[in-house]
Amino acid sequence: MSRPFVWLLAMAVSQSAVTPQPPTRAPQSQQVRIDLIASDSRGRVLENLKAADFELRDDGVAQTLESVRFVRPAAGEGRLLAIFLDEYHVSRDAAPRVRDAMARFLREAVKPGDLITVMKPLDSLFEIKLTADRDAALEAVGRFEGRRGDYDARNAYERNFMAGVPARIEAARTQVVLSALNALAVHFAGHQGLRKTLIVVSEGMGRVDRRRGLEYMPTVETIIRSAQQGNVSIYGVNPGDDDAPGDGNAIRTLAAETAGQTILMDLDAGLRRALDDASAYYVLTYSASRPDDGRFHAVQVAVKRQGVQVLRARKGYYAPSPDETLRAVLLARLNEPKPVVPAEPAPHASPLIRPWFGTSRGSDGRTRVTFVWEPAVRATGERNRRMPARLVLTALAPDNSVLFEGVVLPTGPGQLETADAPPRSRAVFEMTPGRVRLRMAIKDAAEELLDTDVRSLPIRDLRAGVSIATPEVMRARNAREFKTLESELAVPVAAREFSRTERLLVRFAAYGSAKDPKVTVSARLMSRMGPMRDLTIEESDGVNEIDLPLAGLAAGEYIIELTATSSAGNTKDVIDFRVTA
Repeated sequence: MSRPFVWLLAMAVSQSAVTPQPPTRAPQSQQVRIDLIASDSRGRVLENLKAADFELRDDGVAQTLESVRFVRPAAGEGRLLAIFLDEYHVSRDAAPRVRDAMARFLREAVKPGDLITVMKPLDSLFEIKLTADRDAALEAVGRFEGRRGDYDARNAYERNFMAGVPARIEAARTQVVLSALNALAVHFAGHQGLRKTLIVVSEGMGRVDRRRGLEYMPTVETIIRSAQQGNVSIYGVNPGDDDAPGDGNAIRTLAAETAGQTILMDLDAGLRRALDDASAYYVLTYSASRPDDGRFHAVQVAVKRQGVQVLRARKGYYAPSPDETLRAVLLARLNEPKPVVPAEPAPHASPLIRPWFGTSRGSDGRTRVTFVWEPAVRATGERNRRMPARLVLTALAPDNSVLFEGVVLPTGPGQLETADAPPRSRAVFEMTPGRVRLRMAIKDAAEELLDTDVRSLPIRDLRAGVSIATPEVMRARNAREFKTLESELAVPVAAREFSRTERLLVRFAAYGSAKDPKVTVSARLMSRMGPMRDLTIEESDGVNEIDLPLAGLAAGEYIIELTATSSAGNTKDVIDFRVTA
């Protein structure tokens, strides 16, 4: 696919005019600037008009002007000028006249510091470049030739996408020109300067009928909107002997709607006048209370001083659409200075520890997170490895707020949380469901850093439907240790490998929906071969407990399957563990 065609498609999609529906929101204040050309009865430019000399109406409502400024670029301060040579709609016989007139204009009227670009229909958008190099502009003008009525293909793009009968080729040419003009208007809008001049050399073209598949292509109305938003004034130069009526000539329409002018017989005088308009004009500023409806609002300007007339003035403005308002807010935020955020450490699961994370319902719709850990079992040949004795845990919410920060000691059999001051063997915090970022500095008994652990975990919302909190597994090696597990301060273990001499206490909560909070729970013990037996569940104050001695189990892998059922449905959870000899 050729570069011009890619550019055309891109511009068609990005600059299509879709009229949005007016939103139902309170009117907002929008600052509006209207540029105009005023002169006395002799055609002389007046520089001393004040706010009291003007009368401005916005959709028929009189407005109070906040400022009136006369603009005359200082020496060396460049004017912005684009020249579009519509070779598709200029005849071969008229081309020499265009080249001569434009060459004189560039040499004599364009001053040092003026920024110029010259474009033809199939030029790439990436080649649009404002430059003070008049020689480059003269070279582009010198290569111009008229091709009106000449439908012979000159390149691969024309052969592939502009073939067929003359009517079809003409429609495709017109669409290419409209897309290019819209691209120029949009490009101009991104440059500083209140008034920009776009000179379009064309003998006239009609409007394009909308067909299926072309709904998003730029139209005359699209170009007018882009020009109005960017304060671009279009001057149509017709080098031919005739001129189509106003409604049948798109260039004439563009000039009339953008405070420009159509130049017919005297090309030299008309071109100079276009540049003179950009050299002396007024800018009227006022605040209009408008919703962001994306619609055009007509503006009428008159001068009350006797003998002064408004030659050309912008006919109105487009209020921003909701999408444009949102885009402006987002761009403003993007341009705000950003705080320097330290680089996020890379994820890393340390082999030195065995962590466990549990979730249960917290307060005010939040989720309660519990963290415990144990040193990982030494592998064969690792007797000299230093064992972790403590870690410093930092838990961060998505907005970087600290949920927990402190020392956490390892847990173990019969561990009981005391009321003493930290450090403790369990970290507990609450957060809004989402992702939590965890950073752990793992240290030995001498407080030397052994390793780090960095991970991000999803924290689920336990308020919706039927759910089971993460089961807590406590272990005891004898009757005395098991007695301590009856306390609410008993700390769960992270291990899932136990000996046949131990006894487990599994503690969990189950939750119903807001409409039906009643939940029925059940549990069964399963081996890898299948179900073994149902387990007895004791319930106290909403907490369910399972007492499971391991002496009767053979060495192997087992599963405790938990089920919670209510009228809203059911859910399951499982605990995998291994029994050793």
